Amino acid sequence: MKHSPLFSIGISIFLLITFSVPDHLQAQFIRIDTSFYSPSLKEIRNITVFLPDEYYKDQDQQYSTIYYLHGWGGNHESLNSSQERLNDLLESGTIRPVILICADHSALPFGSGVYVNSVLTGNFEDYAAFDVVDWVETSFRAIPEKNARALFGQSLGAYGAFWLGIQHKERFRVISAHAGQVNNNIWMPAVRLMLMIENGDPPYFYDFYGFNLENPFVIPGFFTKSMFLAASGFSPDENSNQSYINPRIVEYPYDEWGNMIDSVYNKWKAYDIAHAVSNLDPADSLSILYGCGTNDETMAYYPNLTLKDSLIQHELSFEFFSHKGGHTMPDVYLNRSMIFMDSLLMHPYVVTKVDANNRDIEPAAFPNPAKDFTTISLLPGESEITVSFSDAAGKALHPSAFAADRKEQQLMLNLKGLSSGVYLLHFRSELRAGCIKLIVAE
Repeated sequence: MKHSPLFSIGISIFLLITFSVPDHLQAQFIRIDTSFYSPSLKEIRNITVFLPDEYYKDQDQQYSTIYYLHGWGGNHESLNSSQERLNDLLESGTIRPVILICADHSALPFGSGVYVNSVLTGNFEDYAAFDVVDWVETSFRAIPEKNARALFGQSLGAYGAFWLGIQHKERFRVISAHAGQVNNNIWMPAVRLMLMIENGDPPYFYDFYGFNLENPFVIPGFFTKSMFLAASGFSPDENSNQSYINPRIVEYPYDEWGNMIDSVYNKWKAYDIAHAVSNLDPADSLSILYGCGTNDETMAYYPNLTLKDSLIQHELSFEFFSHKGGHTMPDVYLNRSMIFMDSLLMHPYVVTKVDANNRDIEPAAFPNPAKDFTTISLLPGESEITVSFSDAAGKALHPSAFAADRKEQQLMLNLKGLSSGVYLLHFRSELRAGCIKLIVAE
């Protein structure tokens, strides 16, 4: 169900930004801190918008949009610390101009919504999938199409990127998710052990407010608290009869002896990413990059690693990025993520009447990332087609490294001769031409 967005942007702020853009800025993002009204949450929410500096130079240019979803404890400012790195990627030409969005998903009583609709925290799924997107596309020159929208999340936001992308696969083209909790069958038994460590001897009393900050580098009672946070979305119950929890406004997934409660866990299964991916099909054209550090403090690594089995089973287009870091997103993943999304999202372009009649005129490859094969959908009557490849440095590849075979309205490309890496696929016909950034994965 799509909502009609009601929004308000400070006119004085907007005019100041419009007419006060410094001329010396070269390929940088301009940050706008503002707010808008969310019909789903029925309140004004803060939001940060990053526009490429060229946005104000060509008033007819439209751009793809990346929606960044912050983690637990974050807010609309969570992407601000990465602006310098993002500027470098833009200025170096590693990524094309794009709009970046970071909306505030914080919420009472546990610090954040969990990107699902909840009677306890609010309708954060509708807020993220509709309110934010609709406000952006009516307030800025954002291309209003699936192929121009990406979800990018960290930690809880990584879960949100998966959940929103799967539930609204008709609205989003790309998922990038780092260090999310995505496989409860693997994660929850490990959580049980940590709950025992955090709460002493049984019978346990799980108190969200029962921990003090002794170590500033570790969230005290993280696993006990995280169960409350997840339950606020997956099993809210403002009349909970669990006398061993505080506050009694959720169904906690463990009893006072540390045993899993099957009836509660079954409710959580409906929101588990490892189960939800069964709703995806290769024809949905939803590409996934996700990753995690082997030293992740929240024990997210093995749940992420084993998610590969579900993705492979359903023949989905994905890339798993493993690194040796912890829970915090490292620059190497940020860089990889931005390149990945850039390779799949639509190019910035000027809208014309021809575009309005055929918005799919730009060539695109699917799957991307690809392993052995990828395909390009052809326009009716399209012929005189030529394709070539070059590596990321622009060096042309020998034609023997790949093969092209046309089958009706599809051009199939055999990539078995290419090693893993990033390539530029150059496409030309008598109707159009384009350059596709193609990722070949192992």
